[in-house]
Amino acid sequence: MKLTKTVFAFLAMALLGSCVSKRSINYLHDSSLSNTSKLFPNKKFEYRIQVNDVLSIRVLGLDDANSRLFNVEAVGTSLALNDASLYVNGFSVDKTGNVQLPTIGKVKLQGLTVGEAQDQLQRKINEYFANATVILKLVSFRVSVLGAVERPGTYFVYNNQITLLEALAQAGGPTELGDKRHVTLMRQSDQGTQALYVDLANTEVLSSEYYYLLPNDVVYVPALGARPQRLNLDLLAILFSAISTAAVVITVVQNQR
Repeated sequence: MKLTKTVFAFLAMALLGSCVSKRSINYLHDSSLSNTSKLFPNKKFEYRIQVNDVLSIRVLGLDDANSRLFNVEAVGTSLALNDASLYVNGFSVDKTGNVQLPTIGKVKLQGLTVGEAQDQLQRKINEYFANATVILKLVSFRVSVLGAVERPGTYFVYNNQITLLEALAQAGGPTELGDKRHVTLMRQSDQGTQALYVDLANTEVLSSEYYYLLPNDVVYVPALGARPQRLNLDLLAILFSAISTAAVVITVVQNQR
């Protein structure tokens, strides 16, 4: 019977080693949410324009000749612009932090929020044109989602705001083997690349300063080292069947001795 007990013990250890806790699988675990709602204050801050950013700058209220200088859209057409054309025809922030505009010349925009940059351009435009309105958008706002997700890739953001969960949703979400407790967020800065772990199994992420993504952020979802519990149901059935069969065989062999 010692052999039978050894087989049972070995298989039990294999089962335990192949499983992970539900907290590693589910999003935003918080037992305090069972009976009441809870507020998670956001630590959001506005993105400030950096070197190599690409801006879409439209100036409305100009005559046809001046309108064609500033605006990317083809006059009199209804063709939609794709991401590539917006990037190519947009205004890039050079290494000195300036954008070069027709007639206006160089305007310093580095370090400003999108709203502040629009106000700055509006003041410059007012010096040259009457009754003109500036509309500025950040064209190069994109995030990359890699690793154990359904659709890894780079995604453009068109509303100047995206959360970590929304970015994962665009990528189809983590796969069944995606480790939500150790999602890596990589963020560019003037000093280099900042990297940190984000635990999506904990509701504290909702109050984190990293919950809202910034342009060019990279989100990496690693794969779990073990299969989730709910994926082991078929394996459990097979193993228990094997245990039962092994126990019967061992008993018969021992009784024949």
